[in-house]
Amino acid sequence: MASYRRKAKRIYDVDVKRSGTKPFTSPRRFTAKVPASEAHSHTLRGEIKLWLEDSDDSLKVARDNLASRNYHITAFCTHQAVEKALKAAVIALKHKMPPKIHTLDELYDEVSAEVSLTEEQRDFLVELTPTYQVSRYVDAAGRLPRNAYTKRLAERYLENVLPIIDAVKKRILEEQSC
Repeated sequence: MASYRRKAKRIYDVDVKRSGTKPFTSPRRFTAKVPASEAHSHTLRGEIKLWLEDSDDSLKVARDNLASRNYHITAFCTHQAVEKALKAAVIALKHKMPPKIHTLDELYDEVSAEVSLTEEQRDFLVELTPTYQVSRYVDAAGRLPRNAYTKRLAERYLENVLPIIDAVKKRILEEQSC
């Protein structure tokens, strides 16, 4: 029976010849890019609108989870809300696709010349950045993520992201009205 196992071909053992075909790219790596012919302001405005609506949705989920006492989810969603607003700002103010990063202060650096935040708000972005991992992963938190956040901390996060998101949205609206 051992010799049979060695000789049997498995599906993944089959050699597939790809002469003349395009190399396979995983759909997970697909990045939607605006073709040059469609790079009009209305196309970018639609993209910006989607990012901002998604940011608003993340804020709603953060508030709902605060009420449900899921403080780690509240923390995560506050991070997501700021990240999405900043990515909308990159599109609106820099006219390019945002970088695929989750570091909030680095995202802010992309638009810091156009969006003014206080030094305290900038420091808060640095503080909030690890929440992306700590709120979800046991190895990042060193404990269960649900035990890493208190109601007071989650409320503070939610309270501090609102003026940041408002400043970003205000600047985007100013840019779009020009």
